[in-house]
Amino acid sequence: MSWEKKNGNATNLPQRTALLTRGERDAKVIKYRQASAEDLPAIARLFVVSFADSMHHVGVGAKAAKAIADAFGLALCAEPEGLIVAEVEGEVVGYALATGDARRMRWKVFWQGRWLRMLWWLLTGRYGIGWRTLRVVSADKAAFLRGARLHGAHQARPLSLAVDPACRGQGIGRQLFAASLDYLRTCGAQTIRLEVRPGNVPARSLYESFGFRVRGSYEDSQGKWLVMTYKAESPG
Repeated sequence: MSWEKKNGNATNLPQRTALLTRGERDAKVIKYRQASAEDLPAIARLFVVSFADSMHHVGVGAKAAKAIADAFGLALCAEPEGLIVAEVEGEVVGYALATGDARRMRWKVFWQGRWLRMLWWLLTGRYGIGWRTLRVVSADKAAFLRGARLHGAHQARPLSLAVDPACRGQGIGRQLFAASLDYLRTCGAQTIRLEVRPGNVPARSLYESFGFRVRGSYEDSQGKWLVMTYKAESPG
């Protein structure tokens, strides 16, 4: 799966398809494409379901879906080519988010100013997120930024990957991750870095199958993160 760039902007993914079997239902065609704003609620739902332990740890649940959708919206506006979804019959069943330059993405988010509305909604309670959650999330974000300076400050990163539990084991996560790596190569990435929890064995196995290796670790309030890196090849 490859990406093309025209005039500096990535085009949609090629119409590459795969087959998905859900129990005894007929096989379905999976489409991989660049995400749009209309996909954000579904992406947020997948995030809530896939990272329920982390959501519980910081003290929120499904009620935070709107805030999560808006956070993905910031990334989509800053770097639309980096957010990819897998779709079956109009339903988003997986997503992958990556950035070719994390520092540049943060600056784009800042200058676009959309975060100001999110901040206002947080402060006025419209997201239903309490102060304890904000403290934990802020502390974990600070730990992430400190960890980003360890083991090489590589800016090309896969940031998030999730697949609907009902659709796992069908290779959707692998296809999404491969598409993210293709995109990062087109961005000129030489070394790609990601973080994964030690206990997330399926994700770690997936990353290792693509050539990622553990280079170190750091900790946040929930425990240890493993830092993995991969030497990217130039796109052919």
